[in-house]
Amino acid sequence: MINTAKRKLLSAPTPMAGLALAIASLGWCWESFIDLHGYGQWSSAAIASVLLLILTSRFIAHPRSLLQDLAHPVVGSVVPTFAMATMVVSNSVGQFSAYTGDILWLLGLALHIIFLASFLFHRVSEFELHHMVPSWFVPPVGIVVADVSFSGNPNLYLLAIAALVFGMATYAIMLPIMIYRLMFTHEIPDAAKPTVAILAAPASLSLAGYLTVSANPSPLIIALLFGIAVLMTLIIYFAFFKLLQLPFSPGYAAFTFPMVIGATALFKTAQWMDSVNIAAQYVQQVNLLAVIELTIATLVVGYVALRYICYYGAQATPPASA
Repeated sequence: MINTAKRKLLSAPTPMAGLALAIASLGWCWESFIDLHGYGQWSSAAIASVLLLILTSRFIAHPRSLLQDLAHPVVGSVVPTFAMATMVVSNSVGQFSAYTGDILWLLGLALHIIFLASFLFHRVSEFELHHMVPSWFVPPVGIVVADVSFSGNPNLYLLAIAALVFGMATYAIMLPIMIYRLMFTHEIPDAAKPTVAILAAPASLSLAGYLTVSANPSPLIIALLFGIAVLMTLIIYFAFFKLLQLPFSPGYAAFTFPMVIGATALFKTAQWMDSVNIAAQYVQQVNLLAVIELTIATLVVGYVALRYICYYGAQATPPASA
């Protein structure tokens, strides 16, 4: 029994944090479409918390494995999804205890900054342009999850704004560099190809974060991020025809959150459009697009979760005796 538990712990892949992030975000996103009285958000946060606790146990029991992950050029860039998922879960916790929720949010933000610093330390020391993969957006831009999950506590508002400005600024700098790298340098290795799906996330995340914390959002910024977000998501939809043919790996988790945050951003955009009295027909069109993206996101998250269950079960099963 103890050996089986150890095997399960050791086989928990770090990219599973990305799946936890997607699951926690998906239930919350469904609340924007159907009034689930909070149960959709809370239940998905509970499932995500279980995954995060599994990874936390592994990190505590085997800290060297976390250090090795942080030094890896691809896995190190997705480690921050652990902190991002923690911040999303904090919003659910905050609905029962505002103080506890804010503490958890601050913990997630602090962890994200630590993971970002570690990523920069390892990558700057041996930087090569062809080493860049789309998951490199996660450490600097992923911090904007702090804005999407922000509780509204005025004492923490400046931190939320700082996270938003930093994330959006680094996205603006990195996007043209990433496009150049993808077009004119080496092909992304097969093992890292699932990270291509992450290209759909930064614009949607920036849009969702901006609409969450900005008191008077600029229509120009909204229109710019909206256009990039929808275009990138559409590109990844087509890319799935190739990406889903790749052999399964824990990196499949990269398919999930970009789809969910795309739908979340569109729901928030529709809500903003309605609040500024834009014609109802246009609001309905964006809402319809959001529902389509939510449906696809649910299918993608469900598929990846099922593949993870099969993978994790196989990894945890002891070999048969001869």
